[in-house]
Amino acid sequence: CKGSCGWSGKASVNQPIKSCDKSDNPLANMAAKNACESGGQAYMCTNQSPWAVSESLSYGFAAVKLSGGTESSWCCACYKLTFTSGPAQGKSHIVQATNTGGDLGQNHFDLAM
Repeated sequence: CKGSCGWSGKASVNQPIKSCDKSDNPLANMAAKNACESGGQAYMCTNQSPWAVSESLSYGFAAVKLSGGTESSWCCACYKLTFTSGPAQGKSHIVQATNTGGDLGQNHFDLAM
């Protein structure tokens, strides 16, 4: 599906996140219909995947839902997450919000892989 932050006017940014066609080619038309709708052609691009820059820091993308905010306040924003348990404890992951997590409850980061 197309990321919800891929629509013009969704947030106060100079450009929404890019969408790609089914062959992973970037679409120039930001208004391209969501591929999850009948006749749609816009998908998330595969370059919206996480990558490590060091042993303790990585970058990536996430669906976000934050209590007290709206989609326009978190769309395309970046957040630094610090893991507090498990094998990644103490490591940081900086994510850009590219989608909403409205079906996931409040204060949620759904990490894209």
